[in-house]
Amino acid sequence: MGGKLQALVLLFLGVLCTSLWGQQTSEPTRPGSSVGRAPAGPEMRVFGPYQAIAINRDIVNDVKVDEEMNIHLQLFPAHKDKRMVVKISNERFSSYREWFLGGHELVSPANAGKPPCGWTDWVQTKARYIDYWIDGEGFLYLKRRDL
Repeated sequence: MGGKLQALVLLFLGVLCTSLWGQQTSEPTRPGSSVGRAPAGPEMRVFGPYQAIAINRDIVNDVKVDEEMNIHLQLFPAHKDKRMVVKISNERFSSYREWFLGGHELVSPANAGKPPCGWTDWVQTKARYIDYWIDGEGFLYLKRRDL
């Protein structure tokens, strides 16, 4: 009987190790995120001084940062008219900080009124972390690398 139990334990450990293989992550995302975990290493995209910690590719097609440090998103058409919320913080998972206009959330109608796959209005901040949300779920997390 002991041999069967030992074999089951070894089988379980083998399955567990196989399922965890390759799932290393660089940073976790905030609770409530729809992006899961970002891949570790060079797969994380860089946009100017920002690095994507996590990105939901079902929502975001591309990100660009212009020479004035304005961040623009290109969302897929299914999310074109949704309300987008942008939150900023100085440390990962710390409290969100206030925007210069007040409040912890900057609300935008994404790229409503613009052509499909157009660029959203810009956001500019000196915060180290920028979190983008739609429908109450995080879909993009950026970390500023030069601060």
